[in-house]
Amino acid sequence: MADISTQLAGVKMRTPFGVSPHNLDKVWFPGRKATDLYKKYLDAGVGFIYIPAILPGEPSQEEINLDFPTLFKNQQYVGRWLRVKENRQMIGHYFSGKNLFNFLPWAEELINSLKPKLPKDVPIICQIIVHDPNPEAWAAQTEKVQNLGADLIELNTGCPLGAMSRTDNIILPPEARWGMMMGVSPEVLFPVLEAVSEVAKVPVGFKLTPESGYPRMLYIVEEAVKRGIKYVVTTHKYLAVAPPDIYNGGCGKWAALDGFNPICDVGGATLRFSMYKATALISKSIPGIDCFAGGGITAPEHVAEAIMLGAKATQALTGIVQHGIKFISNTNKWLSEYMDKCGYDGINDYRGIGLPYIKGAGEVEFQYHVARFNTKKCSGCGKCAESYCPAISMNNSLPVIDEGKCSACAMCTTICPNDAIEIVTR
Repeated sequence: MADISTQLAGVKMRTPFGVSPHNLDKVWFPGRKATDLYKKYLDAGVGFIYIPAILPGEPSQEEINLDFPTLFKNQQYVGRWLRVKENRQMIGHYFSGKNLFNFLPWAEELINSLKPKLPKDVPIICQIIVHDPNPEAWAAQTEKVQNLGADLIELNTGCPLGAMSRTDNIILPPEARWGMMMGVSPEVLFPVLEAVSEVAKVPVGFKLTPESGYPRMLYIVEEAVKRGIKYVVTTHKYLAVAPPDIYNGGCGKWAALDGFNPICDVGGATLRFSMYKATALISKSIPGIDCFAGGGITAPEHVAEAIMLGAKATQALTGIVQHGIKFISNTNKWLSEYMDKCGYDGINDYRGIGLPYIKGAGEVEFQYHVARFNTKKCSGCGKCAESYCPAISMNNSLPVIDEGKCSACAMCTTICPNDAIEIVTR
């Protein structure tokens, strides 16, 4: 059987797949209360365990007791999900909330409860977040967290949550400027990365925010490598505004928000393409850093695709939400069978093999081909001819190609509901 184990920043994982860090406003937190949930992840075969969003300081008594009436009154632990559907298909979600964080004592409880159950090849990733631009504050938190037994440290410098707090983007609260989305502020990010690397005894990575954009993200990652960073999480949810209710005066569609439409982030399957972009372009352009791919993974095939684009490990939450915890074991099983079928003995046999094919549009020869219809698949619906393409017309309820006008743009292949069109050599 194929060996599906991998290494991220030199740390072995029994599989390249695991669960992304997720929000903490659930009754199984704080601390050791989460052990049963994480045990389910372990039993399903995750390659790593995330301890998410560890803040400095101590939780309040209301947070310890999960006193939701008081927490809601103080606007803490407030989060909302909103489904995003297109043509009856669930393609993602919006999320709006704030202060959904962990604390050092809770992280210590959880790690201590998990350690006896952890296989040696399932490392603990501790994610740190500090609402302060001071590099010394981040370094101090790193020292405390690594003493809990972290195998890897991740700096959450990409989460957009804090920036949801204000519509006035000139006067943002500290958590929106620093600690989250820090990746858009290199003058703040780089000193933090350097300070953390100096005190860290385990490999350190950071979470890239999509708000940094391309090609700016390559500059950020390149500078991170110079400062001792060993891996990068290649995507995160980006800021968004949910659509208004066009049949209800333009108010928001959120549950229990009295029609308001808060600034939010968007997640789900659509994030996968942002993940592909960052994973591929960083892997292709920046040597010396490992890519930890995440965002929009909802099928086992997506894991293999990320690995072919250079990822050393992958993480998902959308797939767990949509398919349940069994998605972990199903993905591992699929990976093993896929690798056996393709003759890959290990992950490195196909990691990055898709990168040589990635070229700029100016470097690629667009060949002069032509569209062809498969009459056995064509239903005669006429959708291909209803677009603005001048090369397609209908004759006796079947499409006809004027080859002199066809540029092989392949737009028709995206329109056809029956996959009855392909681009072929003339």
